[in-house]
Amino acid sequence: MNSPTRIPWLRAPLMALAILLFALLLLLPVAAIQAQAVTAAAPSVVVTVDGEVSDMFVKGKSLEVRYRNTGTTATEIIGEVQVRLGDDSLVVALPLVEGKRIQAGKRETFRLAMPSLPPGKYTIYAVVHFGGEALTAAQAELEIRP
Repeated sequence: MNSPTRIPWLRAPLMALAILLFALLLLLPVAAIQAQAVTAAAPSVVVTVDGEVSDMFVKGKSLEVRYRNTGTTATEIIGEVQVRLGDDSLVVALPLVEGKRIQAGKRETFRLAMPSLPPGKYTIYAVVHFGGEALTAAQAELEIRP
């Protein structure tokens, strides 16, 4: 029986290559798990504080003001209604809301009694501070005839 010719000088490098490949196969699942852990991090959420006075109108003897939180977080609002003459002088200021918490995306309607005003032309402002860098407001013209 003839035995195949063996090349002894190839044995050591082949053995080293086999050990290296085996070690790489063992490390591969660990690297994949670590890569998944890095990519599974929660995305960052941008928080915006914003709001708008979406509508204001007189309904009977009441003034209705609608506010909407257009931001991504709940905010506490403070607001007032101002009645001014044509020269911008303040006739009366009435509290609209103070410290009311409005959830993100929600709307709220506020009602207050219309003040008794003498005949004349007025501008009504509903001003709301929602905690952002600016205020939001709506205005309407009002004429009371004798």
